[in-house]
Formats: sequence, C-alpha cells, structure tokens
Amino acid sequence: MASIEEVKAALAQATDQGNTTLNQIRSAMENTEQVLARLRAVAAGTNHAKIAEAIQRAEQSRQRLAEAATLIQGSSAATRDYASVLG
Repeated sequence: MASIEEVKAALAQATDQGNTTLNQIRSAMENTEQVLARLRAVAAGTNHAKIAEAIQRAEQSRQRLAEAATLIQGSSAATRDYASVLG
C-alpha cells in the first residue's frame, strides 16, 4: 500500500500531465482555427459539398477539442481537491 506522500506525489504528477495535455489541446485548437481560416478562404465563392464537409468536420474537431480541454481541466481540479483532502 502506498503512503499518503506517495499518493500525493502521484496526484501532483497527474496534475502536471493534465496541464501538459491541456497546453497540447490548446495548441491543437489554434492549429484547427488556422485550418478553418484556410478552408474558409478557399471556400469563398464556391458552394462545393466537399469544402463544406471539410469545414464542418474541422468545426466538429474544434468543438471536441474544447470539450476535451474542459474535461481535462475538471480532472485536474478533482485531483487537486483530492490532494487537499489528504492534507
């Protein structure tokens, strides 16, 4: 069985990894915004179904990344809360 200090250390590592993951998600969101900007620029003046599909999928990607960011933030908050319960 792990000691409280070992558990707290593991929780701190998990929080750090969560922060790293959040930064990576934010970077992916920025890149997705760039993709969307390029797709919208290409789509100007056309109503082709494939470019509309590409834009729609990129927007869904952005939404899911935002959801992932919210979830990992919640995970980190719960981890910090548990660490504070341990004292």
